[in-house]
Amino acid sequence: MGKIQNESVVWSPASQHMYTLRTIERACEANQSTLRAFAEWLAETRGLQAATITVRIASACSFVDAVTARAGETCAQAFQWLTAEGIEDFFVQYGKDHGMASRRSMASAMRSFLSFATERGWVGRELAEAVPSLLSHRLSGLPRGLSEEHLSALLGSSWEEGRCPSRDRAIVYLLATYGVRRAQVSTLQLMDIDWRERTIDFAAQKGGKAVHHILTQAVAESLGCYLRHERPASDCTYVFLRQKSPHLRLGPMAISSLVRARMVRCGLPPRGPHALRHTFATRLLQVGQSVKSIADLLGHRSLDAVAVYAKVDYARLLESAVDWPEVAS
Repeated sequence: MGKIQNESVVWSPASQHMYTLRTIERACEANQSTLRAFAEWLAETRGLQAATITVRIASACSFVDAVTARAGETCAQAFQWLTAEGIEDFFVQYGKDHGMASRRSMASAMRSFLSFATERGWVGRELAEAVPSLLSHRLSGLPRGLSEEHLSALLGSSWEEGRCPSRDRAIVYLLATYGVRRAQVSTLQLMDIDWRERTIDFAAQKGGKAVHHILTQAVAESLGCYLRHERPASDCTYVFLRQKSPHLRLGPMAISSLVRARMVRCGLPPRGPHALRHTFATRLLQVGQSVKSIADLLGHRSLDAVAVYAKVDYARLLESAVDWPEVAS
């Protein structure tokens, strides 16, 4: 891994890797070569995806910088002096200023880096086990979809603002109508749309299944408007392209940005594309669709992945309630 110059990066499949390197460059200079080696180890030994490596590295930078600063030594020497108490102290201090999601990310990064350090002979294998575990309960949270009022505002407000209103409308309609992931919209290709049969296919993501949907009138019109009037002339087979040359595929991060910007223009709190996936699932449940049907439409292979949505169907939960049995006197 080499050092990256401070030049603008056009999105491509390699841009996530480049973003990881730039994240490393924000760490202490003396630790950067170690962090680059750690990133390579995560990819080659652990087989992690590029986006996951970026998250691990962002947390590991803070951890490694803190350990070396406290010891006043090089990375290899500082970790040889590290103790279980030192790990716990760092994690407790970190947790005071960070929420649960950040603490979970940090714990994962610390365990991974300590395993990496073990292979280099800096620490004992037992030290990775000293990272505190965070108690969690399965299905303890609730999926945060949009209310009907907010969804109507998002879809029904004027689309004239923004640099590419036809493109933005087509993308938001796809996300809201089919509950697909941002990566599925990003990788949608022209051959995935069958205009004659009025169908649209989305590729599998995250180990799930490909999904096949009917092409609704609203989605067809929004896609047609974008393809006729805004899509750059290109031989690229992806549906959504960058407006500036070179006209590469519009990346998932750009899709997140345009969805958040659309919500702000509609006077809504900025949320990402996944909020529309949650909205899609909860609305299906509320109109009587089974959990199995929802799992199929979302492209999940396991029902466990959508079990949490049953918690938001309050009406059906009330119907299933029974009187508490009285104790016989």
